[in-house]
Amino acid sequence: MTRDLAYRSLADLIYKGFLSVGFEMAGKAFVFKTINDNEYDLIKLHAGISSDSMNSLRTNLFFLVFSTFLIDGHNFLADRDQKIGDLYEFFSNIPLAITIMILTELKTLRLKVSEVAKYIEGFCYTTYSRDRWRSISGLPNKEIFTGIKGTDSLGLNSYQHSWVLLNRVMDEEERSDKEFDSAILIASASNSKGAKSMRGKHDSAIQTREERRKKLARKGASDKAQWSPDGWAAPVDTAEELVAELERQMRGIKDKHDIFVENYMKQMEEKEAQAKKEEEDKLVVIRQRRKDEGGFPLTGANRILTAEENARMNANLRRPTNNLMILPSDEVASPEERERYYSKIGSKLLTGRK
Repeated sequence: MTRDLAYRSLADLIYKGFLSVGFEMAGKAFVFKTINDNEYDLIKLHAGISSDSMNSLRTNLFFLVFSTFLIDGHNFLADRDQKIGDLYEFFSNIPLAITIMILTELKTLRLKVSEVAKYIEGFCYTTYSRDRWRSISGLPNKEIFTGIKGTDSLGLNSYQHSWVLLNRVMDEEERSDKEFDSAILIASASNSKGAKSMRGKHDSAIQTREERRKKLARKGASDKAQWSPDGWAAPVDTAEELVAELERQMRGIKDKHDIFVENYMKQMEEKEAQAKKEEEDKLVVIRQRRKDEGGFPLTGANRILTAEENARMNANLRRPTNNLMILPSDEVASPEERERYYSKIGSKLLTGRK
């Protein structure tokens, strides 16, 4: 379901109180609606408390009664309490196939209602919703707001309850912000630096909150509620989401990213071990060949080096060395060598000779 379709359904559920579906039956135009929790309770009371098959049939028939909205344009919500008996008798006499068809349509309608549940918070943060709340300033099921007689007696559905609750919370936040502004103004007279710091923190918190709400209103539903170990962890937007992510990590719950990094590190370790093993295998072959051919000895000063010894030797060779020429000893060097050496590097600097 798209966000726009979900928001249109929520507008009907909140500002009208129900979703509706219509079709023609026995030459009459019927419009049925969804029912709320209050009406569910009434259906159970009218059907009785027994558990036999007749009770199941009565429950279905009363379900049709309380789901009836219009018949040939006549609104049955306005005086439904007086028409319950007549509606029950009418639905008792229709063919079972038609009853099943109506119940199937109503089941589809209930599924549509359940699909929009995740969009309710984002809908409440929209400008349209806030403006509608300010114009109503009360319960949304009043007849003067719905334009439908009888909606006052239906009671609130779960979406209307949530809508009223969230809007009252946002109203309380607005009042608290105004009171905070007044308190900061008074505090700045005696401690302007402290008041400025508190103002900055408060404004930052409000900005983060509003950005999250605007983002949710645009998207319609939060993707973070759908997190699972098989998916990638969603980026956090608020301090609360950051704390939740840290708690998940502290509990050792791994997501797809954690598993990816863990497998990558394991692969690197396996490749390193495999390369080391191949090098050792090559040295074993060389040692065996030298032994068979009577070449280099395997022990002593001239033995073949191991992989670790070969690596240390190569590291030592790569170290920076002194580039000065070494003076041959007088016993070994010829006069021509000594003369060439001194003329090249300067005899005064190294020996002090004149």
